[in-house]
Amino acid sequence: MPLADKIMELRKKQGWSQIDLADRLDVSRQSVSKWEMAQAVPELDKIIKMSELFAVTTDYLLKDEVPGPESADAPPPPPPEEPPQPEAEPGPGPEAPPAAQKPRRRIWPWVLAACLVVFVVIPVVASVLLYIVEPYSGPVQVSRIWDTPVEQTTVSGSNAVEDGMTEYVYEGESVTSGGFDDAALAAMAAEYAPYGLTCDEDHHWYLDGQRIRVFTDVLTSNGESLTSGDFHGTLRTFSGEGFIDVRAVRDYEHCDEHGSGTLLYLESCDIRLDGEHWVEHHAQEHDEDHHD
Repeated sequence: MPLADKIMELRKKQGWSQIDLADRLDVSRQSVSKWEMAQAVPELDKIIKMSELFAVTTDYLLKDEVPGPESADAPPPPPPEEPPQPEAEPGPGPEAPPAAQKPRRRIWPWVLAACLVVFVVIPVVASVLLYIVEPYSGPVQVSRIWDTPVEQTTVSGSNAVEDGMTEYVYEGESVTSGGFDDAALAAMAAEYAPYGLTCDEDHHWYLDGQRIRVFTDVLTSNGESLTSGDFHGTLRTFSGEGFIDVRAVRDYEHCDEHGSGTLLYLESCDIRLDGEHWVEHHAQEHDEDHHD
């Protein structure tokens, strides 16, 4: 079983959410989600901490063939029978002292280092190379962000049209899409404007004057992942040439007059930074900043 599945299985056995496990490990809930989606690998100290929380060994987390905690009570296999030792022939002189045994080398540090190379170094290098060769192309990739009453999703890639916002309607395996006229785009721009999101006459979108690369807004959702085949909902997205990724956060328990989840705030991330640093943009805070 892969490490990602083991983390998810052990977390659910404890009855914890991703946020509960993230709090115990002092990491973000996005990190736990990436571990369980096999998009990232925990650091060594987090693996050791999880082995203590779940009462399993680090070998169980890192190796596929190590038995899990449910087989800990099974009786150990009988020791192999030792072959009979030949009787020592008497020698003429006094018995020589036994030769000093060579110290046994520990193998587990090398195994752990190899696992880190396979699960951490190689994926990172591959991601960097893919980004350098073709940063804005490729199929649409769907990933989980965090645990909420209704799961939210984000989409990256270049399948969205380059000249304006596109809306996708998902009904199980059936997907339909469509663009917007100027009046619809103006209405959307009015909804996003209090959060600093604007659109120019060429249908390019900006957040506080910075060009957006990918914008994602899941308007409605039945709580299923886009990759499950059971997702029903509406996804609004835009892909262009920029350095800021933006995603909308909505409350699906309270809908607006159009039936979409109430827009709570926007999150932005500058892709030029070394790591993912998402910044929240609230309408009230944005208005206060502009008034100041």
